[in-house]
Amino acid sequence: MRAFIAIALPAEVREALERLQQDLAASRADVKWVEPPNLHVTMKFLGEITEDQRRAVEAMLRRLAEREAPFLLGVQTLGAFPSAAAPRVIWVGLAEGRERVQRMAEAIERGGAALALVKENRPFAAHVTIGRVRSGSHRQQLTRRLQETVWQPPAPWRVTSLALFQSVLGPGGPRYTVLADVPLSGRG
Repeated sequence: MRAFIAIALPAEVREALERLQQDLAASRADVKWVEPPNLHVTMKFLGEITEDQRRAVEAMLRRLAEREAPFLLGVQTLGAFPSAAAPRVIWVGLAEGRERVQRMAEAIERGGAALALVKENRPFAAHVTIGRVRSGSHRQQLTRRLQETVWQPPAPWRVTSLALFQSVLGPGGPRYTVLADVPLSGRG
């Protein structure tokens, strides 16, 4: 099964990001916008894993969650990889709580290495992907929108769990299913 570890977003945050997507879509650029129910903060993409690996990942997440208390997380900055001038991935960066997410992602990476999971070659970038550019069509208009858009981010929300998701790819885009929702139960 294809899987990843993430922080799910509450409805009000997904709705705010959907409004931002709609504003950017006015550029008419060739972008595949992430469906609002699929918006999340990826902690680690696992790729194809076996059922045994799934159980081991879930156990690793439970151990991590026992040490981590719930915390506030916010989104703020609009950006693009590799840059706003040459966007391929459009994202919103994390604000409040970013350091906690970074620390947990590093712990997940170490735990994944102990389970012989594929190591990520790039440094962790705390963000929510909102769209992927498919071609250069209307790229200048998109770049202008990325640079000029004034966005009012939603209020920070309380993160209370980490989720292990299964991702099934299909013609209509990916479909995500929560395999495990692991509550953060530590004292901080």
